[in-house]
Amino acid sequence: MRNLLALVGALVIGFAGVGWYMGWYTVHFTRTPEGTIHVDGDVNAKKVTEDTSNGAKQVEAFIGSQAQKAQQGAEVNPPANTPGPITTPKTEAGKSGGWFDTIINSPPAAPK
Repeated sequence: MRNLLALVGALVIGFAGVGWYMGWYTVHFTRTPEGTIHVDGDVNAKKVTEDTSNGAKQVEAFIGSQAQKAQQGAEVNPPANTPGPITTPKTEAGKSGGWFDTIINSPPAAPK
């Protein structure tokens, strides 16, 4: 639960920082003659909408280009060293151990 609250806090702080940097809102602090601080904020909703739609379009274009590159790479380079069909060893009729004796009693392969 504590980790979830930390994640939510990090997201809120991150969104606030990005919004301030992008100019989505401004905050003004003024001191009144009585000595109290007055906080005033302005939100530019039009800029927020434009920036988020442009960002979504850029992310969509990036993902599309990466998917297209991956598809072209898969078509050009087929997988190498793929195994062939698996076959079971043939056994001789009348042997007691079957295919297992064939593997155990066969001479080792020559090194390459």
